[in-house]
Amino acid sequence: MKQQLAQEPHFNGEFEDSESETEDNSKKKTTLIMNVSDTQYDVVKFVGKKLFKWILQYESDVTNWDMFWTDAAVQPETLGKMQPYQKINHFPGMYSLARKNHLGRNLMKMRKQFTEEYKFFPQTWLLPAEYGDFKNQFVKGKAKTFIIKPEASCQGRGIFLTRNINDINPNDHYVAQRYLHRPLLIEGLKFDLRVYVLLAGTDPMRIYVYQDGLVRFATEPYIPPNSSNLEDMCMHLTNYAINKENPNFVFNKDASRMDIGHKRSIKAVFSKLEQEGHDIKKLWQDMYELFIKTFCTVQPILSHHYRSCQPDNYANNMCFEILGFDIFLNHKLQPILLEVNHTPSFTTDTPLDSMIKKNLIRDTLKLMNVSLKAKEQIIASRKESLQQRVLTGKKIKLTMEEKISQMKQWEKQRNDYENAHLGDYVKIYPLEDYQKYDKYIEFASSLQDSWTGTNIKRNQKKDVKDSQNAQQQQQQQQQIQNKNNIIRAPFKPNTPAHNLPKLQNIPRPESINVHGEDEQVSAKVSKLSSVKIQSRQQSEPPFLRVKQAVKKQTQQMIPKPCLQPKLFDMESIGQDKFNNIKRQQYQDQMLAK
Repeated sequence: MKQQLAQEPHFNGEFEDSESETEDNSKKKTTLIMNVSDTQYDVVKFVGKKLFKWILQYESDVTNWDMFWTDAAVQPETLGKMQPYQKINHFPGMYSLARKNHLGRNLMKMRKQFTEEYKFFPQTWLLPAEYGDFKNQFVKGKAKTFIIKPEASCQGRGIFLTRNINDINPNDHYVAQRYLHRPLLIEGLKFDLRVYVLLAGTDPMRIYVYQDGLVRFATEPYIPPNSSNLEDMCMHLTNYAINKENPNFVFNKDASRMDIGHKRSIKAVFSKLEQEGHDIKKLWQDMYELFIKTFCTVQPILSHHYRSCQPDNYANNMCFEILGFDIFLNHKLQPILLEVNHTPSFTTDTPLDSMIKKNLIRDTLKLMNVSLKAKEQIIASRKESLQQRVLTGKKIKLTMEEKISQMKQWEKQRNDYENAHLGDYVKIYPLEDYQKYDKYIEFASSLQDSWTGTNIKRNQKKDVKDSQNAQQQQQQQQQIQNKNNIIRAPFKPNTPAHNLPKLQNIPRPESINVHGEDEQVSAKVSKLSSVKIQSRQQSEPPFLRVKQAVKKQTQQMIPKPCLQPKLFDMESIGQDKFNNIKRQQYQDQMLAK
């Protein structure tokens, strides 16, 4: 490895591609194409051209590239149109981490739930939304210092310190934070760390930390903030863009001496701190925890964007992103997160910058397996799937078990490759203890669902489904009940006559015909009765004829045995009427005797 690095071309901070217009088509078939139409950094072009021997592409409207490097954010539409073998150096949705207001909002929500676990960043207020609460921090007799940052700026532009609420326009958009007192000093100067962290996947997350980076110093000796030095930005801020304009700034001119000047390497500074007795291993571990918990805050957002654009990319490898974490160290060597940059500067105006950033980009592209062999493997796999689709005539849909199996296979393949090509990277997630971070991701998912209304939609769908199931069950029960009623015809002794079921093919007296019975049967019964009466009228005395007429009416009101007498009980015809009928029957029997 060391011999290979020694043979690498030297990068002096500048690069000019003189062969870009002379590439022939035969070479393009055997060489990867790197699109650099949207990057200004020479070090990126140098690594692609000189170290990897790729063809550099400068047209922005072409799509036959293999690697696209951009200095801007990536839109979901761009990722959605990419082929499985193509790679791009940003994730859609990274604004949730890179913009100061989004980062502050997400971290503060996590702190409310996990107070002790999320103490690694300053107390933050988002203005003007939280102006009222922020105003209450200014109490008479207590001089508190706050640092005010524009919510969407970089390189220290627009930042100022204040102890007076009147310095802030209530309608302006700012991110306000408590000023961090008692910093760790080196040679009497305040400093911060620019740590490069690589996010190589979102679901599951794959996080790597580069073991070298930049340490940026202020150019004025540190004095705690007071009313007379609040405007001295070169004392309180460590931004390179601000301090390099100070006449006191010392540039690094020798890549072999990275411990000199106002910008140094992390390795050189950590070596110095370790010699002074500081526990650098613990510092790295504390920073690893900080990085993982920060990514857990936005993992649901990034994963949603990625899966929406590339739902069938089970390798989870089409995007990667180098982020610059700015870390403040206090006097106890505790790391505190200041901000996250999704487009860290790759300017190489010093030998120190040239060496660190060249090595960083080289190790990143190697780790992401941007190679012709990987491209051919993905294309071959895709051709096999298309052939199966042609033979079957339809797209093959994988089951959930098959999808999980493919994801595990790709994960194992990536682990084997990446573990052998780490370069100066260290893998921090996922490791054996990765499950202890699940609670942070789950809570962040619940916050994301609440923010996007996913919970409401999910509950609405559930309510509709439950209502449909309840209606189906009710209909089934009603059908069963109706079926039982038809089969059993349950008997109710006190049922009124107008609610009784119809009894067919049973002759009934004329008096019963009022309920809709057969008129022909009633007519026959009536005819027979009239014949009998006429025959009796010729031989019986007049008074017997009268009694016989009364008897006829009584018989018409008394049902025959075949009509279930219990149906015509006392409740249906009345108690008094029933007693009169019985009395009349007794009188008729006596007269007949």
